[in-house]
Amino acid sequence: MKMIVFQQLMADDVPGMAAMEAAAWGRLGASEKTIHHRLSLGHTMILAMVENLVAGAICFVETSQDPHDTGRFPKTFSAYSSLARSQPARSLYVYNLGVRPEFRGTDMARRLLSQMSEYGRQVGARWLVGDGRCPSYAGAQDELPEFGRTIDDWHRTGVMPSVESITRDPLLRFYNRVLRCEFLHLASDFLPEDMSSGGFRVIFAVDLAR
Repeated sequence: MKMIVFQQLMADDVPGMAAMEAAAWGRLGASEKTIHHRLSLGHTMILAMVENLVAGAICFVETSQDPHDTGRFPKTFSAYSSLARSQPARSLYVYNLGVRPEFRGTDMARRLLSQMSEYGRQVGARWLVGDGRCPSYAGAQDELPEFGRTIDDWHRTGVMPSVESITRDPLLRFYNRVLRCEFLHLASDFLPEDMSSGGFRVIFAVDLAR
C-alpha cells in the first residue's frame, strides 16, 4: 500500500472527507454541512491521506464528561456527535472511525486509533470513549442468533452480559482486542437508521492512564 500521511482536517479538506464518509457509510455518512458544523463545535478529525485521497478518518470531541456517568451520557448519536468541545478534556468521545472499502483489511483503522490515543495523552485526557456498532445484531442474525439474544436480554434486564458474549460481534471483538476497552452500557435507539445494529450501540471506554 502507498504511504499514509496523517493530518488534522482543515476546511479545505471537507469535500474529500464527505466523499470518504459516503464511501464508508453510504446514506449514514456525514454531509459537508454536518462536517463544517462539527468543526465549528471544536471537534477534531484526523485524516489518513493516501496521496490526495482521504482514505480514512477518526473523529472525536474533547469533553469534560465522565463516560461512567450514564445519566449524563448522550442518548442519541445525533447528541453524541454534536457535543461542543468542553474543558478540561477528561474524555475524547469518538463518533466515527471510517475507512474507504478499498483500504479495509489493512492496518489503517489501527493506526488511526493509535493517532487518536496519542492525541488524548497529549491533551491530558483520561478516557477514550466509543459508541461501538454491533452489526451482528441483525445484519448477521442467521449466523449469530445468540448475539442478538444477548443484546435483547441486556436491554430487557439491564444486566451486562459477559465480555465473551459481547465480543461474539466481530467489530466489538476488534475494539476489545486492539484497545483493551471496558464495556460500560448499552444505548438503545441510539441510531435507529443503523438497522443492522438494531439501533443499539455498546458504549465502551479505554483508560489512558493504564
